[in-house]
Amino acid sequence: MDAYVAALNAKNTGALTGLATPGNDPNAEVADRVLRLGGRDMKVAKLELLHEFGPEFATAHLSIRAQNGATHDEILGLSRHDGRWYITMGQNPSPSKTPASTTSP
Repeated sequence: MDAYVAALNAKNTGALTGLATPGNDPNAEVADRVLRLGGRDMKVAKLELLHEFGPEFATAHLSIRAQNGATHDEILGLSRHDGRWYITMGQNPSPSKTPASTTSP
């Protein structure tokens, strides 16, 4: 979470993209986060991590506070790949599951 907040503070889209789940295309979401939250000199005020779906997935309840006193709370999905944690951002451009049909049989 420290790397996430540091990347937002620096408006570093490359660093934020590097925190996204491998294989996903996070560019639109990263751009939106930088636009909304970037460059505010934020610090982690509170962090709660929950493992509800096994050891490879977690949820981060993050509260950050800007230098001007403004706060931002968000819940981030996390997943572990090859021993490293990533933030769930963006969509996988080639999903492994096909969508269900919506036509009548």
